[in-house]
Amino acid sequence: MKIYNNNKSAVYSSGVFYEIIKHRQNKYIQLLLAICLVTLLTGGMPLIAFSQNLSLQSKIRLKGQVQLPSNVVMPEGKLDVVLLKFVLNSEGQVTPTGPQARVKTDAEGNFEFLNIIPDLRAGYQIGTRVEGKLYSSKVFFIKAGETLIQKNIIIPGISTAVDKLETYRVSLVIETGLGAVTVTEVLALSNSSADRIDTGNQPLKQKLPEGIENFRMMETNSGAVIQHYLEDNVLIIEHVFPTGNSQIIYQYLLPGWFGSLEMNREFNLSLDKVDVLTPEGYLQIKSEQLTFSDKQSFHDITYLTWKTKASDSNLLTFTISNVPVTSLQYSVISGVVLLLLFTTVALFFHFRLNNKKRSEESTS
Repeated sequence: MKIYNNNKSAVYSSGVFYEIIKHRQNKYIQLLLAICLVTLLTGGMPLIAFSQNLSLQSKIRLKGQVQLPSNVVMPEGKLDVVLLKFVLNSEGQVTPTGPQARVKTDAEGNFEFLNIIPDLRAGYQIGTRVEGKLYSSKVFFIKAGETLIQKNIIIPGISTAVDKLETYRVSLVIETGLGAVTVTEVLALSNSSADRIDTGNQPLKQKLPEGIENFRMMETNSGAVIQHYLEDNVLIIEHVFPTGNSQIIYQYLLPGWFGSLEMNREFNLSLDKVDVLTPEGYLQIKSEQLTFSDKQSFHDITYLTWKTKASDSNLLTFTISNVPVTSLQYSVISGVVLLLLFTTVALFFHFRLNNKKRSEESTS
């Protein structure tokens, strides 16, 4: 009986312990449910609201029109319009993420994008190609709460008003070479009209230094080839310039002789709009027309920058020294030294022989 009672007591104690544990578990479950409910009410509601806002934002529409000039006909296959997206990468640089959507215009150039998924931290741009050239809108941003965005792509016409095309800055980048310097000229131009400007009938002209070699025209940022040709040392440019600002970049070699050369460059603009740059620690540039400005760094290279003084003359003249000498020039120098040495020795023996003859004649 004692054993039985002890077993009974043990069973009873076990049952009480089980009920206590069960009660405590229920309490814990109730507490967890209460915490989850509070979390849902305080933290979950913004998430629900955010998802609701996101679902509303996903209904954004973008519509507009590709506006062609009067002399351009809409192609039979209409035009493709692409929506691009730009974001900031980890280095803080603007990076395109590729096309987000693509639609076709109707016969009047109208287009519409539906159900755009917005990113309030990204920039967007729409673009199309007309006659093989790319035209785009300005970068725009989606604002919170917007449901409709209207953006047009305006295709400019073509004008021959060359007087609207201004060269507002010229930079000469001079780099060292073996027996020569490489000159890179950057022409910064501004088209103030609403149309593209064709210089085919009135080409732009740049008078380059005499004696240049290996002239090379660079492509534009869009990959367009600039039509040009050289007549003696005059560069003639026939190109259709876009609206706004653009650049023309070209290179040529200017040979030096025995480590130095003189550069004479005539411009079609005021000299105070001309800059001269050269990498630090290589060439030496001297001119009364130039004043040292500052140092600039491009792609881990430090350049010395000179500004040109304003002048009534449009001719810039400066000397470049410390140009590396070629082996041919060293050979010429060696040849000249040997020739002088041989001439000196020959003259020495010539005078000595003449003096000997005179002394013999005098004794006889």
